[in-house]
Amino acid sequence: MRATATCLAAVTLAGLAAALVLLPRRTPLWCGVCASTLLTAAVPAFSGWLLLIPAGLAGAAFCFLTLRRVIRRDRVSR
Repeated sequence: MRATATCLAAVTLAGLAAALVLLPRRTPLWCGVCASTLLTAAVPAFSGWLLLIPAGLAGAAFCFLTLRRVIRRDRVSR
């Protein structure tokens, strides 16, 4: 249960960070996202070693996408 909560909090935190970058600064919506980001960041902060699970999943996804890109590039060049 804690591992699932950590993964969900990590994904939510990534989305909130993207919203902070995309939204216009100092608007009420941006301030709400900023407050939500701070509150959501508390969950991973207390998760400890369980943060390795979402980090490992992100690393695996990155490796998969990189490998797929290399394979596609190799197929196109033939």
